Amino acid sequence: MNTTGRADRRVLAVVAAVAVVVVSALASAGPAFAEHDRRPSGPPYAVGSRTTTFVDTTRATPPNGTYPGAPTRTLPTLVLYPAVSDASNGIVPGATPVHHGDGFPLIVFSHGFTANGSVYASLAAQFVRAGYVVALPTFPLSNGQAPGGPTIRDYVNQPGDVSFVITQMLRLDDTKGDPLRHVIDDDEIGVAGHSLGAITTLGVAANTCCQDRRIDAAVSFSGLELFPNGRWFAQPTPPLMLVHGNADKLVPYGGSVKVYSQAPPPKVFLTLVGAPHTPFFAQWLAPTVKTVVDFFDAYLEHDHRALERIARDGNVPGVSFVQEDLCGSHAHCRDAA
Repeated sequence: MNTTGRADRRVLAVVAAVAVVVVSALASAGPAFAEHDRRPSGPPYAVGSRTTTFVDTTRATPPNGTYPGAPTRTLPTLVLYPAVSDASNGIVPGATPVHHGDGFPLIVFSHGFTANGSVYASLAAQFVRAGYVVALPTFPLSNGQAPGGPTIRDYVNQPGDVSFVITQMLRLDDTKGDPLRHVIDDDEIGVAGHSLGAITTLGVAANTCCQDRRIDAAVSFSGLELFPNGRWFAQPTPPLMLVHGNADKLVPYGGSVKVYSQAPPPKVFLTLVGAPHTPFFAQWLAPTVKTVVDFFDAYLEHDHRALERIARDGNVPGVSFVQEDLCGSHAHCRDAA
């Protein structure tokens, strides 16, 4: 691994200021999902949960401060899924999963610096209510309780963690006797993340350093390009959605502007007018959730109508606006068919 340069260190220092803002904003996130008439059984679904710990024995956790490191990487993971329950009950631990056709698409969501997967449960539940399984891993060294103290520098290893969690979730889906058996559609995989998790998401979706070709759609919340190795968008990449507040004082809005300018279509950029770094509350929550669901519906559920809903749900006067290039002439262009 190359040492990050001075510019990268400045960006990392900025991202490091995020933790308290993330937790407080997510705590105020409330229901925002509006039914889109996507399936005969119809969302909103109830939300079930389980916790599991995945251990990658093929990759090491580096030393960190007083922590000597480990030969493995341990990833406690909160899994949320559509459940057989009353949708008004909130998140129900151990609820019976819904079994539907080929299963529900999988989204792996990456947390921000000093946060953890569970911090984003209220946001992820919005996607589950729309018909997705969401896995929220906690990364070994960037979470708030990391041994030796939280560090950003392990972000270069986090795309590999995301790929490992995808593999383990698909393994659960194929494990006889597991409650999640045949709940996940293993052909439809999305990734998403916020802040340092968005940086991770962009790496695993669009950088040759660590790109996972199983990914079918990616969403970056308040992110930017950071990886010191590899090339951006140098090989075919999945459809990409960027979400960023233009009043973000922590990770510059221009970071997503740059990514959008470089990314091939199909791509979507939702700008949240006046929103801070963590925009999952107040007037920004509903357009964010609805438009992200539209995007995943289009590229994971192959719903052509969802492409039309992106502009309708994302363009809210004084609150948010959408830029989109859903096909264009780029060789990598794919529609939702």
